[in-house]
Amino acid sequence: MIRAIPSSFSRTLLRSFSTPTSASLAGTVPFHDSYVLLHTRQPPSSYPGRVKSRLQRTLQLLATQWGGVVNFSWSPEQQALTQGDAAKPEWENGDEEAYRATAFSAYNGTLDIPEVNMRNVEEVNALLSAHAYPSKSPSSLSASSPTLHLYVCTHGERDCRCGDTGGKVYEALRREVKDRGLWERVHVAGVGHVSGHKYAANLLVYPWGEWLGNLDESNISEVFEGIVSRMNRLPEPNVTPSPLCPSYWRGRMGLDKEEQLTLLSRT
Repeated sequence: MIRAIPSSFSRTLLRSFSTPTSASLAGTVPFHDSYVLLHTRQPPSSYPGRVKSRLQRTLQLLATQWGGVVNFSWSPEQQALTQGDAAKPEWENGDEEAYRATAFSAYNGTLDIPEVNMRNVEEVNALLSAHAYPSKSPSSLSASSPTLHLYVCTHGERDCRCGDTGGKVYEALRREVKDRGLWERVHVAGVGHVSGHKYAANLLVYPWGEWLGNLDESNISEVFEGIVSRMNRLPEPNVTPSPLCPSYWRGRMGLDKEEQLTLLSRT
């Protein structure tokens, strides 16, 4: 007699073939020394599949020369500019397109930019470029860094997995932060398309620059516990931190593919 295979088993089997392992996850973060987020008034769930922004494209072309990546982000708490037609996405406001921005550097922590627009984009690029490189001043990546930023890709029009799973992970993380009373220390936001939507849900942890993948609601408590544990641990001078949550670790800002793989192999 042929027995029907339970649907739960079928889903588990399918996921085992379609979900990358931790070994294949590592080394999948594109090399970058800086990650720049342009604050939007609309959540990533409302972004079109491909955002046609003259300002973002211009800044990205400049940032590519010094290892920067430029993306969009949103959260209810995140400050955004209000000029232009508020009923339209910023990128549809023509010459009035402008954003508040936050940049994270592998060497210098967090930098807030009050406004970037087409008139000051060269000046802002110079600030971002200087921020991306090592400086003689102490790094703001120390334990005194006031806020940890968790960015979940929720860009559903680019890939449905980011919209479905990413949206659930975003909400689960916000619940974790609320339940633990950590709103003053941890900021959760949605972010536009990041490389590797097949690893959805993707979580970017800045200013540490850690990227995690293969997340869903079932493992968020485990992952968030790992994040909180590292937050409460003093960094060791001249010691490279081990990968955050190794089972879900895609890589780190400031490291190329081989360096990411080598770091994981030492864990």
